[in-house]
Amino acid sequence: MKQFEKTIKSDVIYEGRIVKLRVDQVELPDGSLSKREIVDHQGAVAVLAVKDGQMLFVKQYRIASQQLLTEIPAGLLESGEDPEAAAIRECREEIGYRPLNLFRLGEFIPTPGYCTEKITLFCSTEFVWDPLDEDPDEFIRVVKIPVRTVRTLFINGQFIDGKTVAALGYYFTIAARRLIVE
Repeated sequence: MKQFEKTIKSDVIYEGRIVKLRVDQVELPDGSLSKREIVDHQGAVAVLAVKDGQMLFVKQYRIASQQLLTEIPAGLLESGEDPEAAAIRECREEIGYRPLNLFRLGEFIPTPGYCTEKITLFCSTEFVWDPLDEDPDEFIRVVKIPVRTVRTLFINGQFIDGKTVAALGYYFTIAARRLIVE
């Protein structure tokens, strides 16, 4: 049996600054019809910043989860923007540093059941101070945590932000073999 769905019709029911919501009528693998609610998202980037034996995180309140989260620097891709350029911009805005050596860790789709968002993950270990103005609607605080402490926190499940968990997983299992970890 085929394992894909064919979109028959798509109706946009909401279009905002960050997302668009559509309802698709689809033909299922068995030929029957169903509806899918899809959140269209332009994608994002995130950077695991490792500087002088510490990882740089941002703490910010996230209204959707109603929690103050510790996350790696991240942000939306502008239309047509190269992910590497977006990663550099986001680091400059959120932690004040320009990364000099971006390594692509990988990419993932956080919620493939209903959202098109894809996040490209990077890591950098060399920086120069080169801040940009923060986004006016973001209130963040930069937090530096020693790599060894981050590893312990990660192993103990203390990070709950998906992109941060994914980046740390890549870093501690794959990238650490070629990067200076501590």
